[in-house]
Amino acid sequence: MQDAADGRYNPDARVEPPEWRVEVDLHLHTTASDGTLSPSKLIEFISGTSLKTIAVTDHDTTAGVYEATNAASDGLTVIPGIELGTATDDSELHLLGYFIDIENDELQSTLETFREQRVDAARAMVAKLGEMGLPVSWNRVVELATGAVGRPHIARAMVEEGHVQTVREAFDRFIGEKGIARVPRPKLHPTDALRLIHGAGGVGVVAHPRTVHRLNPLVKQLASNGLAGIEVYAEKYRGESRDKYLDIATRYSLVPSGGTDYHAQDTENEVLPGQNGPEPNTAHRLLEKAAEMHGSRVGSVPEGLRR
Repeated sequence: MQDAADGRYNPDARVEPPEWRVEVDLHLHTTASDGTLSPSKLIEFISGTSLKTIAVTDHDTTAGVYEATNAASDGLTVIPGIELGTATDDSELHLLGYFIDIENDELQSTLETFREQRVDAARAMVAKLGEMGLPVSWNRVVELATGAVGRPHIARAMVEEGHVQTVREAFDRFIGEKGIARVPRPKLHPTDALRLIHGAGGVGVVAHPRTVHRLNPLVKQLASNGLAGIEVYAEKYRGESRDKYLDIATRYSLVPSGGTDYHAQDTENEVLPGQNGPEPNTAHRLLEKAAEMHGSRVGSVPEGLRR
């Protein structure tokens, strides 16, 4: 369910900056999945902001982490991350993983399967669009992807073909959760995805909770399985939404996390890195959770967070 006041694509919504200087953004995408900036270009853009700690969290791939880490200057810490799409019988939930060992065999094997399933679902959606008289070129979708194929790449191809005016329209009418051309792909249950993140030495955080149906019972279940945090200072979340998610974080002893979910899509009023984010100590608090869970077996601790 999407709060119209907080919607990522709502051109009327405005960012409500937090009271602190924004130095942390733990939700960023690159061309490794559905962002439009390469990891190096993302780091170049971020170098002109107030950010000091970021996480690269591409969908179902860690392919952008090395490039981003190598491109970062000494004053910027890059946390290895991931965003996993998960689902129950009646809800979808995206789970962010931090401090993961990106060379973990089980993680990478599972991500490879996810990417194959993404391609299968995307091909099926392109076929359905063609049957509906809205053809898009599969080759063009792949060209737009450069990394892991996703629905945003189909949406961009639809815009290019003139079938829709915007990416948002493509999702709303055709390939979004209730879109008439949507073909869902198999997804892990949230608890299984959390175990995958833990197996790679990381910790999990609920992403953009506005999209989650039956949020409270799901968070309660995940918290009992070691969930570390939930996004509170994110996207265009404003007072009431922030308070609601902060209450959930407090109830289940979770770290209030956040970030811009930046894709560099150049949509109207897109939230830019440095405009919103959690408290400056958030990465350290999440790392403490990881250390409590894994001890010395935390997957990856960036040099900038070592004490």
